[in-house]
Amino acid sequence: MALTVRLRGRGEPMKTFRDSENCEWTVFEVRRQVGVHGDTSYLPSGFNEGWLCFEAESAKRRLVRYPERWRELADEDLERLLAEAQPAPKPSSRLDGDLLDDSSSTASE
Repeated sequence: MALTVRLRGRGEPMKTFRDSENCEWTVFEVRRQVGVHGDTSYLPSGFNEGWLCFEAESAKRRLVRYPERWRELADEDLERLLAEAQPAPKPSSRLDGDLLDDSSSTASE
């Protein structure tokens, strides 16, 4: 089994910036720690060496190839990297839709 590890290189492990549409993004580096058997076959092609993750309130993107010193980049340069990043599934932070049972609410009415 592999664990997701956010690397803590020089400086801050995460960086926040606003894009040209005033959307706030948090950026961090992700690496997979290989398990005992060294199996990373479950990762999509190119993701074995890690990726840069961009997260906003309503979106998440991943970039496989990125500069080593990405933390030092200006917001405009981070936005260019964001444009190259691939969309990624973003788990919903709202649980109410999953927890409600429509049949129980209509039965009591």
